[in-house]
Amino acid sequence: MAHSIPEQAPVVIVGGGIIGVSTLYHLAKRGTPAVLIERRKIASGTTWHAAGIVGQLRDSTAQTELGKYTARLFRDLEEETGQATGYKPNGTINLAIGDVRHEQLLRSHDHAVRMGIESFMLSPEELKEKWPLIETDDVKSAFFVPSNGQVNPLDVTVALSKGARALGAQVFEDTKVNQLVIRDGKIAGVETDKGVIATDKVLLAGGMWSHLFAKAHGVTVPLHATEHFYIVTEPVDGLPKTQPILNIAEERTYWKEDTGKLLIGSFEKHGKPYGKDGIPEDFEFDELPFDMEHVEPNLERMFERMPALGEMGIQTFFNGPESFTPDGRPYLGPTSEIKGLFVATGMNSNGILNSGGVGLTMAEWMTDGAPSRGMGPMLARRAHPFQRNTKYNHDRSAESVGFHYGVSWVGRQINSARGVRRVPLHDRLTEAGATFAERIGWEMPMYFDPEKKGWNEEPNLWWKDWAPHVQAECLAARDAAVLIDQSMYSKIQVQGPDAVKALNKVCGAQMDVEVGTSIYTQFLNKRGGIEADVTVTRTAHDCFMVITGHPSQMRDQGWIKDHADPGWRFEVFDATSGYGLITIHGPKSREILAAISGDDLSNEAFPFGAAREIDMAYARGWAIRRSFLGELGYELMMPTEFVAGVYEALMKAGKPHGLRHMGMFAMNACRLEKGFRHFGHDIAEDDTPYETGLGFAVALGKEDDFLGKAVLTEQKAGGAATDFRTVSCVVEGVDAKSGPYLIHNEPVWKDGQIVGHVTSGDWGFRLEAMVGLASLHRDEGVSKTWIDEGGFDVQIAGKMYPLQVQLAPFYDPKGEIMRG
Repeated sequence: MAHSIPEQAPVVIVGGGIIGVSTLYHLAKRGTPAVLIERRKIASGTTWHAAGIVGQLRDSTAQTELGKYTARLFRDLEEETGQATGYKPNGTINLAIGDVRHEQLLRSHDHAVRMGIESFMLSPEELKEKWPLIETDDVKSAFFVPSNGQVNPLDVTVALSKGARALGAQVFEDTKVNQLVIRDGKIAGVETDKGVIATDKVLLAGGMWSHLFAKAHGVTVPLHATEHFYIVTEPVDGLPKTQPILNIAEERTYWKEDTGKLLIGSFEKHGKPYGKDGIPEDFEFDELPFDMEHVEPNLERMFERMPALGEMGIQTFFNGPESFTPDGRPYLGPTSEIKGLFVATGMNSNGILNSGGVGLTMAEWMTDGAPSRGMGPMLARRAHPFQRNTKYNHDRSAESVGFHYGVSWVGRQINSARGVRRVPLHDRLTEAGATFAERIGWEMPMYFDPEKKGWNEEPNLWWKDWAPHVQAECLAARDAAVLIDQSMYSKIQVQGPDAVKALNKVCGAQMDVEVGTSIYTQFLNKRGGIEADVTVTRTAHDCFMVITGHPSQMRDQGWIKDHADPGWRFEVFDATSGYGLITIHGPKSREILAAISGDDLSNEAFPFGAAREIDMAYARGWAIRRSFLGELGYELMMPTEFVAGVYEALMKAGKPHGLRHMGMFAMNACRLEKGFRHFGHDIAEDDTPYETGLGFAVALGKEDDFLGKAVLTEQKAGGAATDFRTVSCVVEGVDAKSGPYLIHNEPVWKDGQIVGHVTSGDWGFRLEAMVGLASLHRDEGVSKTWIDEGGFDVQIAGKMYPLQVQLAPFYDPKGEIMRG
């Protein structure tokens, strides 16, 4: 190890766990020999006691590719460095006990085929052969991925460190970081107990220490440590070293061979937070007391699953802390608050299997300015300022442990740390029967039930208890009118003499439009990919209001600021809390709105895409002629204090016309029928507007240069048939109650080959059909002619179904309803 602190470094990494060391290694591989500071010894926090399971299959293509990269890295690292890693491709087996988990495993098998990962559904006999000691009478299915494996966490961390140092990187153990040096909102250095290192880039990879360290610098990194329990048996006679890893999600347990013994761990439904007041200063390779009473239900399930455990003897009862985040996903990338500060932390017990891909990604971010693959679900900037609250993270972490295992489905609810953020009409929506779910602290009305029965939390992938309510809401949008409180959507005000320049830099559309115009556009990156999906209204000559999804509140502000010329005169103001947003949709919406406003709302005076400041009951507010449902509709934005009065007036005026409330489930079903893309599901950082059918929102001819313009110009010049295209689709021969349902990632086939996958889907109540959006790929180009030939099938849980595919939406394909 190095002995003297350098005066400067291109990058300083804080934290010597597997994530920090992997980033150090990958930076060195890219010619950037960074410095890593570790308070004690490398891997002495959480890494050393990790189970070391290595999996590859993820929800997205980008994340799966990184998982596959990690497996290759662990395989090759020993040869490169001479340091053993203990990597063994023993494979993983996932079991299903119930019907829902069984279907999920069948879908995973479909997804693995699409991703080029060999996998098998094992017969009962094959499962018994691989795990002869477990009870299998109640097992419905077993999903086997032979190329997954396991590694020794401490050894692989040492190997990465050795490889990094061989390329010029430096590691300083037993060195404490006192604080970051910040000047004018930018990183200037790192102050340690052995001196100051000047740098303009810092990676915080401090695991369970990251939250409080970041909070002390005014930075939001939401996570908290919880206790994690596992047992290790005495040596088991005849246990092969190649024993596959076993995961039983419904019982929340995992099983693996460990030097001739069995290591069996669990992720209980409600965990036990650790370190409420911070992690002890002297924590190093520490164990925590084993809470037998807390973990007893999980132990009972282990012994029931493998009765032979009673005869084996338990050598070790282990308990060690790991960090968990509020939504169960890591935080990666630049922070919102300090320029030059990056984070890679909150691995939710997936640090080992994430380590290779995360290290590569962070090295790309800090040297190239952006990762080569979209990291949307894991972005550090998805964190919102309120999540700096330590009690919130403490209380949520106990439940976050349960996210790790158990069955995930659309109706799974979060019960901890609720009621944090409420829309202005929360109490009135509650009275109207709103059934709420939590999203980034917001209480979101998902559907309305006059009987107020609440959630049925029994996992279900088919017809849901709430479906009749969602159906009624969708049909009301088609036949009468619906009202949605979308005040949780982010409102970002961009103002100043150069506001138009700042927006034109990041937006594909032309922002220099007349006051009173609403523009649908995307924020783009240098690859032409989509970083945000927004509407922008010019409310004054030097003022624009950007409306974006509630998860993007911090991210989108940062994207504007990151790419602006330092000399431009403008400011970005977060107006989310200052304005409410009520939307009204349906054929009766114009008549209802006209009843509370004296302004001319005719199609001639107020066409689609227009924005006007109008009277609303006794208030004034902006009306924007748009609808995410594909109906005639208006978005009504007004200062928060006027929302209740306008709402009451609308409901009174709407009662004779059949106006009813709508929740997010119905809105999603309607937008799928209309083929409207959802950011994060159907479009993201690796997709361009031309590939996703949004080329109409790109103004290649505008004078202002914008991100991705060169790439998009070249793509446009190649003609209409891009290699990728987003299409609308309908599954033939299925009904709402028996399914199967489109969800996402279902492979699409044509002529015996996989040609794409479903990006999102659900039952469409206006069309009475299973509808979705899919991304198709063809090296020769996805042309309209090729699409119109038909012959598509979709694979759902191992079975093939005919699939109608077209470029236009199935509901109102010409947009006549919305523009009428």
